[in-house]
Amino acid sequence: MKATTLVERYGSPLYVYDLDAADRAATALRRRLPDGATLFYSLKANPHPEVVRALRTAGCRAEVSSTGELDAALLAGHPAATCLYTGPGKTPGELDHALGRGVTLFSAESPGDLRRIGEAAAAHGVTARCLLRINGAGGAGAAGLRMTGTASQFGFDLDAAADWTERIAGTAHVETVGLHLFSLTNAGDEDSLVRELLASIRTAALLRDTHGVPVRLLDLGGGFAHPYAVPGERPDYPRLREALEEALDQDFPAWRTGGVEVAFESGRHLSGSCGRLLTTVTDVKESRGRTFVVLDAGVNTLGGLAGLRRLPPVRAVPVAPDGAPAPAGPPRPLTLVGPLCTPSDTLAHDATLPLPAPGDLLAVPNTGAYGLSAALLAFLSRPAPAEVAVRDGRVVSATVLELRRTPAAHPAGTSPADRARAVLPVLAAHAADVDTAARFPVESLDALRGSGLMGLLVPADRGGLGGGLADLVEVAQILASACLSTAMIWAMHCQQVDVLVRYGTPGLLDKLLPRIAEGRVHLGSVTSEKQTGGHLFTSAAPLRATPDGLLVERDAPIVTGGAHADGFLVTMRDTEEASARRVTLVYVDRDQADIQVGGDWNPLGMRGTHSVALRLTAHVPEDHVIGVRGEFATVATAALIPLGHIGWAACWLGAARAAVSGLVSVLRSPRRPASIDLTSDLVAERLATLRTDLELVRAYLDLAQREVTEIRAAGADPAAAPVQIHLNTLKVTAARLCHRVADRCVQLAGLGLGYRADSPLPLERHLRDLRSASLNYADDRLLTATGTLCLADRAVRLLGDTPSG
Repeated sequence: MKATTLVERYGSPLYVYDLDAADRAATALRRRLPDGATLFYSLKANPHPEVVRALRTAGCRAEVSSTGELDAALLAGHPAATCLYTGPGKTPGELDHALGRGVTLFSAESPGDLRRIGEAAAAHGVTARCLLRINGAGGAGAAGLRMTGTASQFGFDLDAAADWTERIAGTAHVETVGLHLFSLTNAGDEDSLVRELLASIRTAALLRDTHGVPVRLLDLGGGFAHPYAVPGERPDYPRLREALEEALDQDFPAWRTGGVEVAFESGRHLSGSCGRLLTTVTDVKESRGRTFVVLDAGVNTLGGLAGLRRLPPVRAVPVAPDGAPAPAGPPRPLTLVGPLCTPSDTLAHDATLPLPAPGDLLAVPNTGAYGLSAALLAFLSRPAPAEVAVRDGRVVSATVLELRRTPAAHPAGTSPADRARAVLPVLAAHAADVDTAARFPVESLDALRGSGLMGLLVPADRGGLGGGLADLVEVAQILASACLSTAMIWAMHCQQVDVLVRYGTPGLLDKLLPRIAEGRVHLGSVTSEKQTGGHLFTSAAPLRATPDGLLVERDAPIVTGGAHADGFLVTMRDTEEASARRVTLVYVDRDQADIQVGGDWNPLGMRGTHSVALRLTAHVPEDHVIGVRGEFATVATAALIPLGHIGWAACWLGAARAAVSGLVSVLRSPRRPASIDLTSDLVAERLATLRTDLELVRAYLDLAQREVTEIRAAGADPAAAPVQIHLNTLKVTAARLCHRVADRCVQLAGLGLGYRADSPLPLERHLRDLRSASLNYADDRLLTATGTLCLADRAVRLLGDTPSG
């Protein structure tokens, strides 16, 4: 396809990657390497998935040095076990990310780096295979950029081998399998490249023979050159293979029989020739004897790293692309600049070209490596150019890389539990004031919005964490240990998210789930009604069809956090003619609704939930109906009830655990009241009773969570009588035992430590908060329902039984 056609379709500037050229580069380089050698493609040169995929198909493995590069490699089809993870600053988070996806081969840069790899591997129950990267004794050949041979962040110093080989011996959960030597990049000529690689082979043999370093995998790095942003052919190395094989035969003869795997790496040499940057001339101007050609591509698009000496200075030499007329006239000195508002935006100070005219299309060749990936993409906030991949002259991919600001995310690989622990200080700092003032915990919710936890149950492909019920249970307990009100607000939000994910229409999910994942939408639930009380399966207010959409007019006496929610799931009677039991669930966005907050919230406990009365009026489109109209009962039994009872029980357990933990900490400290004798059998018995209640709730909660998870995975019916009995039993048991734990903590702590509102232990608050558990959908109502359901379960299938039991 002609360049002019591509620009008409995808705009200018535009990167075009010829995947056939990448294939040819890989084939040509493999012919110049020892027979059977492994070739890694270094994604830092260009992580575009289609380029990475093309080189994988051509036989290259992936060398990555970040979580983003690893994800790009996996997206392109590389098995994680074949990837090599390198870099001097591997954090625990990214090691967890890599190991969690199946990476097992790492290049270690220091004793500390090796230890961190081992610690991360231990956490995953595996042993990591490690290469030791070596900082050699000096350069043997000319290079575009030297990376070792001097003081460096890269690698173990060769001249200190006697010290570090002893220090790293026996590092747990790592197996040293070989050496990694990569001392230069963009070698100036073939002789320089050969000298450097031969020196690396001798260094590896020295470390093996003198210091006993095992060498089953010898990664000799690369240094293979390529022209950058100028016309020119990819260098060939006709003498390289013979020289390397002779050296390997001398020092590592087992390479011939597979006893030593020999590997090389390349980035620019493999991808450089496949890319070209199409750019349009926007202006030509004369200034004090110099001619400036202004392009729509600048250092934000190409060559920004040149200023950091990662690349040679950019001296772009554009040419006329296929399909576009070449500028006429004799060559003349020109200064090529980009569109940015800075004098640094220069692509060539002294290009000698025929003078182009505004509107002319030019192509900067050999920019498949260190093009967009090395550009100052965020500088001056201009949009990124589109990237088009072609094969056999046909477009196979056209994408645009977007930079956008979202709430601060935790490092890749951070678990939901760690995210919860990170926001815990915020919840704890405001819990007492929230309780005293009976106010909504604004600060705590803001922390949750920025943590990613509002999107815990949003699928990963929609921007969420893609968590499950086990994550919900763990996070709810952590949050509730600091503030039960905040934890319940969050758990009820997750309950609504689960309903949306399972029953929302595609159009609604496209609009809503990314916003939830970004923390911009906190969901409230409107199910209570004056006429029906808290009866979940009936509704009095009818849904009415109007020319403006479905009319929702709803009064609710209690809506948890309703004054602060960004959206609501609302139960309505399906039509004016429908019975009260034909209930429809609809989503109402706060921006669509007229909302009136009524009454006040001054309860005994759970004061931070700010569960006020609400009057809500809105018109919503038909695709805001959740599930089948009139069949809310299906949604409730499959999602709303399981998530409610599991989430609530986890919150109550977290608060009860915090009460016991705080009490035990005081009993073991000098602050212990003199009236409490730790040698007393009565004290021991009371502590054992507290612990027993916690263990019982936790065990039943875990079994219930697993049952629902397995039912969902199997596509079975969660409305079956035994499952609903188990869920009701979980709610009632957790409500009663967790409150009993708080009550007995107060009793054991005594009048001064347990009963005072100003005690350093918030037992009084835990007691008040947990009293609400039996009232939050009343235990009596659930027990009545459970009794009726018992008649439908003649087999009396208890939680934990197999279905056939």
